[in-house]
Amino acid sequence: MNSWIEAEQPAHKNIKNLNKILKIPEFICSLLLQRNINSLEKAKQFFRPNLDLLHDPFLMKDMLKVVERIEFFKSKKIMILGDYDVDGTTSTAMLYKYFNFKGFNVSYYIPDRYQEGYGVSLKSIEHAEKNNFSLIITVDCGIKAINPVALANSKGIEVIICDHHLPGENLPKAYGIINPKQLDCNYPFKELCGCGIAFKLITAHNLMSNDQCNINAFIDFTAIATVSDMMPLIDENRIMVFHGLRTINSNPRTGLRNFLKSINSKIDESKISFNIGPRINAAGRMKNGKIIVELLIEEDVEKANILSNEVEFLNQTRRSTEKNVLEEAETQIIQNSFTNIVYSDLWSKGVLGIVASRLIEGSYKPTIVMTDSDEQFLTGSVRSVSGFDVYEALLKCEDNIFQFGGHKYAAGLKVKKSNFESFKTQFENTVKDSVSGKMFQKTFLYDLLIDFSEITMENVKILQRMSPFGLGNKKPVFRTNNCFLDQTLKFVGKESQIVKSKIKDESGKELSFISFDNKEALVNIKSTFDILYTVDVNSYSGKDEIQLMLREIYLK
Repeated sequence: MNSWIEAEQPAHKNIKNLNKILKIPEFICSLLLQRNINSLEKAKQFFRPNLDLLHDPFLMKDMLKVVERIEFFKSKKIMILGDYDVDGTTSTAMLYKYFNFKGFNVSYYIPDRYQEGYGVSLKSIEHAEKNNFSLIITVDCGIKAINPVALANSKGIEVIICDHHLPGENLPKAYGIINPKQLDCNYPFKELCGCGIAFKLITAHNLMSNDQCNINAFIDFTAIATVSDMMPLIDENRIMVFHGLRTINSNPRTGLRNFLKSINSKIDESKISFNIGPRINAAGRMKNGKIIVELLIEEDVEKANILSNEVEFLNQTRRSTEKNVLEEAETQIIQNSFTNIVYSDLWSKGVLGIVASRLIEGSYKPTIVMTDSDEQFLTGSVRSVSGFDVYEALLKCEDNIFQFGGHKYAAGLKVKKSNFESFKTQFENTVKDSVSGKMFQKTFLYDLLIDFSEITMENVKILQRMSPFGLGNKKPVFRTNNCFLDQTLKFVGKESQIVKSKIKDESGKELSFISFDNKEALVNIKSTFDILYTVDVNSYSGKDEIQLMLREIYLK
């Protein structure tokens, strides 16, 4: 059995006090206290996120001088340069839409993943020079672009950097850098995505503008990027995602409408994570992210349909490619090692990160998936497991790495082919030493042990109002013991892997459930069992029904 760990429970007196104030069930008060919501005022802010609570953008270092400098360049050519993923393309589309509306001479550039790689490429600077751009604004990249920025400066092109990645020891010589992770930046919230920072930029510019517009009309971009980039849904992020989702559902952009039609239900954070985000990412993975910017800024319905069909084709190609690479990568897994490091010169760069994440699902350890970058280098995507800082591990292997960057749980890197074997050994030993020779064990954190009697439709609707869910505000996971199946199992899906049926607990209350990953366990159940699950409302034929989403099963 994998480890099931109960979250630290609040003091009973605190639960009672909050129950008196909010007049909601004690088990929900316990969930709120776990999220540091311990007063009526905090509860109001949590359940009704208010745009007025967003922080002043001018608290961010360099913001004032950057806004003034952009305004100075209004009559000149400006190039927005964004990364090719969801965060970068939504940031680029947002800045283009805003500054174009404000009458700026603005264009955009998305680097080609295969020809240029991540970030500010030398080719992008050459493009700016050739097309007479006077200013480059980077979004979701640039914080480590020391050489490209120096090249731009030498050509008389100014650079403004908007990025949320960790700065290195040395910073590029840009005119201004907007990044709250700078040590000397006093902005109170450090966990914005690139698009969140871009939203702060246009907010600041709009505040200083003589012809102010409704800046919140751009907040849907930020919602998509924040969820897709897996930023913590707390503080400003929660507010922007909450209101961005409202905008997507009430007045979606022309370019998104085909995607939303295929989903055919209310768009929440999970729909962005599993439907919209992967479609947007597919373009940058399989072709070029520029098509996504074109789609997101398109106002003509017919043109948007053509673009979205092409993006859908790229997404189907991505899924097929991912499946093939995953199957090949799984054959290289060494069970008793502390890391997964797999390589083939035939794999597509575009799916390395997804495959690394998929490998961790089956082999729970830090994972690197690599392929050829060119004749001299390998390129790879790195993913980690809960509690292990893979960025720190890569720092310890710097002598065998040509280039790397990223976060605690995800990174990208380049390694010389001649250093690959020594890097493999060094990374394996670094990870092993870091965890004192103990193999990684997958753990499942749950919020509360409850009975089915607590799961009423009224209570479930209160739980739903705790959304949007994500890092920092995970969807509540419950545990119920001594359950038993009450009806015959029903198998659905392409490969009949999805299981649906009814389940009872000791009280005898019966609830419907669905399970995506526990078919074998459910088929072989012969006694009572314990479950971890989340709670949803399944709506069909105009009728709402409570439905448990089974996460884990413990057979006794």
